[in-house]
Amino acid sequence: MEENMTVDMWAKAWEEGKTSHLPELCNVFTKHFDKMLNSRKKVKCFVPLCGKAVEMKWLWDKGHEVVGVECGEVALKEFFEENKIGCSLVQIPELKGKLYKSDDGRIRLYCCDFYLFNSTIEGEFGAVWDSGALNAINATDQEKYVAIIKSLMGNKCVNLTVIDDVTDWEISVNYDKMKTWFNDGFSVEANDYVKANKSLESFGIKGQQLYIISKK
Repeated sequence: MEENMTVDMWAKAWEEGKTSHLPELCNVFTKHFDKMLNSRKKVKCFVPLCGKAVEMKWLWDKGHEVVGVECGEVALKEFFEENKIGCSLVQIPELKGKLYKSDDGRIRLYCCDFYLFNSTIEGEFGAVWDSGALNAINATDQEKYVAIIKSLMGNKCVNLTVIDDVTDWEISVNYDKMKTWFNDGFSVEANDYVKANKSLESFGIKGQQLYIISKK
């Protein structure tokens, strides 16, 4: 990243349509979701910095529970509108934000600063789908981000973390860092590198590296 992004800057980027949302399922997700879900039913899945990721709809369609956090309210509104999913809006004072909740309660998307989110809000999760969130945040915030993710991963949780290989800047997250961050009680596997399709290439992404992080 060339500059440190703030919550307000990300929210504005969504309002102005300057984010890299992809309208189709991520190739890494379609290849490896089975490793995350591990044949389990009704898994509680966490999607950090979720935007309006289409994987959330896919997980919901399969009967799973989806919780996301995103500071761009436009993205959350559009997710429910575009997928024609009814929802209600609740104010969450402890997060200084809002909750968009599907009518069946299985999709809960929080509009707030990610660093205010914690396990007292939603408890622990059985799966995490992190598609580019870890390397989209400011490098100075990465350890703080990882600490929150680790606190949310429950027993036997599997976390698929995708790191974008971007043309214009050096990857700030690598295998050594991941092993250092997820050391005690976790295992990290550098599982797959997938070359970018045309949609990703249009955002300057050359490919995506998948890390599988498991809670022991």
